[in-house]
Amino acid sequence: MAFFIFSIFFVALLYAHFSIAHLAWAETRGNDSQELDMSYVRVENYFGQSFRRKVRQWLKGPSETSSTGAMRVVDRGKEKVYVAGSAKYPSNRRERNVLVMEGDFSCGTECSFERELMVEGNATIGPRTDLQAIAVDGNLTMETGVVVRRWVDAKGTVEMIQDCIVQSKVCSGHSIFMGTGCTALSLFAPEISTEGRVEVSTTQLERPGDFVLIPHAANMGNKVFHGYNPQLLYSMGGGTFLYNGDLKLTAPLHVRAPLVVKGNIEIIENCMLEADVKAHGSIQIGDGSILKGNLVSGSNMEIGIGSFFQGVLHSSGELRLKHGVRGWGKSPVVAYARETLWVESNVVVRGKLASADKVKAISAPLAWLKNESGD
Repeated sequence: MAFFIFSIFFVALLYAHFSIAHLAWAETRGNDSQELDMSYVRVENYFGQSFRRKVRQWLKGPSETSSTGAMRVVDRGKEKVYVAGSAKYPSNRRERNVLVMEGDFSCGTECSFERELMVEGNATIGPRTDLQAIAVDGNLTMETGVVVRRWVDAKGTVEMIQDCIVQSKVCSGHSIFMGTGCTALSLFAPEISTEGRVEVSTTQLERPGDFVLIPHAANMGNKVFHGYNPQLLYSMGGGTFLYNGDLKLTAPLHVRAPLVVKGNIEIIENCMLEADVKAHGSIQIGDGSILKGNLVSGSNMEIGIGSFFQGVLHSSGELRLKHGVRGWGKSPVVAYARETLWVESNVVVRGKLASADKVKAISAPLAWLKNESGD
């Protein structure tokens, strides 16, 4: 009996620690949360959409005409929203309020905008201008050295001329152009391209006569073939295979089934990967290769000149898309790096480029840039 009483006391004491949380959960159970907008994790251009909704609500409030008569002013207490048909700001102009332009907008060199800017027409941002964030319903051009502390969103094209810095997302409903030296945390558009674009053929390459096939033919034996050791390949079930070591080949590779490599992958040009491939180490893909499946590396990844991918590239280190790489498929493709994602010239990707550090457009050819910041 004493043990039974002690057990009841112990359970009651334990419940007391969580009673407030339990009561709160009971009150909200079955109800939709009003505090979280779940589209935040589902919509790439959430920031732009959210800001546009807020602006529409703000403009419904009482307003007055400015002293010059050129602008309408909406007073929101702690801040003011200035509304104009269109405007052309001179150089070195500083603006501390939210701006809404119902027409086109442009500004000169080294302007500063401490709050958000919304343009219903086209916008041109002058060199070395500093912005908080910008939403444009038309096309957006950012001249050399523009810095955006938060996000960029445009329904039309976004053109980043050179050395522009966006410290968050860049989204476009049409296309994004990244000039040399431009950086962002992520970019999403039906098409993202870098300078020096030249149209290339994306027709499937013919498989060369001398190649390494995975899984290999049953009659191959145990002889090492162009760096490939058949004894290191194991079936994991479900049609997936494991290669227990580094996969460094001197002949093109043709992968026909999902493959996991417990080491590094280093393959030459004109390879064909028709299934998902994952490496515990780094991945280096030769020039002119076709990547139909997803590619995941536990370290750095490099996609060779003129290669084509149509899935997801995920690198736990740095990722480099070399000159002429193309990325598109039936749905938007993704290239993600935990460290810097380097994008050389003449690269076109239909989907998303993202990094936990930065996405940076660079000229080609350049040496592999590792562990450098601020360049």
